[in-house]
Amino acid sequence: MNANGIIRGYMACHMKVDSFASHVANCVRRQLLEFESTATFHMDYHTNFFLFYGQAFGQTFQLLLTFAEVEVLKAKGPYALDRRIWEEIKAKGLPIKNTTHYLQTVLADK
Repeated sequence: MNANGIIRGYMACHMKVDSFASHVANCVRRQLLEFESTATFHMDYHTNFFLFYGQAFGQTFQLLLTFAEVEVLKAKGPYALDRRIWEEIKAKGLPIKNTTHYLQTVLADK
């Protein structure tokens, strides 16, 4: 999976928070599926929070963020929300390595 910083920056500036979070969730899902074909990743959006959750490598993980937290991450940088999700996934002990262009971009963009 490839990452384009210019396009992602434009998306972060101009998309609504829920649409942007949905795009990020799709990117995370596609990357997890590259690592493990049976991986799952979902996003539920309600009035004031986002729930990101899934399963990969036999482990489950979830991350609950408020609408305001996602707005702050979106404003902080085009890959800040991705990075927060991947940090949670890595914290659960999943064997994720920075071997793809997408993850190198996400985890290096601080």
